[in-house]
Amino acid sequence: MVKSFNTNFKKQRILVMGLGLNGGAFQVVKWLLAKGAILTVTDIKDAKVLKPTLDQLKKLSGAKNIKFVLGEHRAEDFKDQDLLIQNPGVPANSVYLQIAKKNKIPIVNEAVMFFALYPYSKIGVTGTRGKSTTSSIIHHILKQKIKSNVIAGNIATTPMFAVLDKLKKDSLPVLELSSWHLENLGDYQMSPQISVITNVLIDHLNRYKNFNAYKQAKINIIKYQTKNDLAILNLDNIHTKTAAKYTKAKVYYFSLKNKVNRGVYLKNNAFYFVDNNKETLVMTTSNIKLLGQHNLSNIAASICVAKIVGLENSLINKGVNSFKGVAYRLQLIKKTRNLQVFNDATSTTPDAAQAAILAMQDKKIVLLAGGQDKNLDYKDLAKTIKNKVAKTVLLAGTGSAKLIAELKKIKYPSANLFTDFDDLEKALLEAQKQSANQEVILFSPAAASFNMFTNEFQRAKMFDQLVKKHVK
Repeated sequence: MVKSFNTNFKKQRILVMGLGLNGGAFQVVKWLLAKGAILTVTDIKDAKVLKPTLDQLKKLSGAKNIKFVLGEHRAEDFKDQDLLIQNPGVPANSVYLQIAKKNKIPIVNEAVMFFALYPYSKIGVTGTRGKSTTSSIIHHILKQKIKSNVIAGNIATTPMFAVLDKLKKDSLPVLELSSWHLENLGDYQMSPQISVITNVLIDHLNRYKNFNAYKQAKINIIKYQTKNDLAILNLDNIHTKTAAKYTKAKVYYFSLKNKVNRGVYLKNNAFYFVDNNKETLVMTTSNIKLLGQHNLSNIAASICVAKIVGLENSLINKGVNSFKGVAYRLQLIKKTRNLQVFNDATSTTPDAAQAAILAMQDKKIVLLAGGQDKNLDYKDLAKTIKNKVAKTVLLAGTGSAKLIAELKKIKYPSANLFTDFDDLEKALLEAQKQSANQEVILFSPAAASFNMFTNEFQRAKMFDQLVKKHVK
């Protein structure tokens, strides 16, 4: 039996679990407050930590009626509710969620609510890496023709409930969906009408019991599609190449390595679209502003979506070639006469840091990395660093400790390794000191941020500020 919940929220007793600082839960609370819901908000963070979000909430009409339980969760709050809204940061095995389930309280997240409230066509994008960039490119292209198109979801700039009431039937919103969004969407057997999986790589093993559990969460984006829906999969990634068996949708592929029977592939620096046994040249790579092979893959996926929804090649060219990238994803933030500084602070995995290093091609690199481990393997990253990186500066953290161990195994010169910085400013100053004869400072952490920062976006913003202060 498919789960369901009541979407008439007036006077419903609703528990919001996890207020957070990223804005998603705030927008949900704001929206529900306007609909007349009776709200309880609980978060294990205390009021001092949550002050920025609480200050925003206080400005809302009716905010004084919200019941707050902060600095803890209480079992009694999970027993007498009509609906529970789970913040993506709340793990599925939470004992409090189990209490809610025992009391037959429907559990949803912002994505489930959005899908239920906006029944028209949606584009969903997920993947271990590239989902923010791919979502943004798709939106940038579609905006050339669909003026009401929006991007929302896991991307930090726009929560889903900030745009819900602005959408038209034909807006075709682009939603970046994390595995945590998709866990709950799977519970309600919901998938977007157009789904993209950029790749599936080993990640979040601190949250999932094994890689297969993580992979299956990602697969939810196509699992409940119908035969009238469309799935766009990466032919170059082993875990997405074989994912077609999980969906009833019509499947398209994108590839940088092989010709596809249906979809988009790269050949001789040009992207070709194949459908109905017809192949057409869409555009060349000559005017693309993004760096790295991984971004060519993101572009291929985006072109595939644009072609499927009927955009002309001229608009696709204009959209792709004018796209300058997403903040904090291999973003060039400073250029002096002798040095370029890149902020890739949303790199939370070894794979992401490898892609960033390789995107620099043969430039002389000072890598600034490190942070908290997510039960990931650093062997391949260590090899890439040895082959491509002149100097390495590492923040403190369990991920850094694993990387140091791997670098020592392969005899990366200890004279080129600077470790255990518990302050980002000091680490940047060291990287700047070591950059005298180098061409690039690349901040690509390859690890989570939680040991030193609220999240990777706080880490990114702080790096921006420090570069402005110190790199002249």
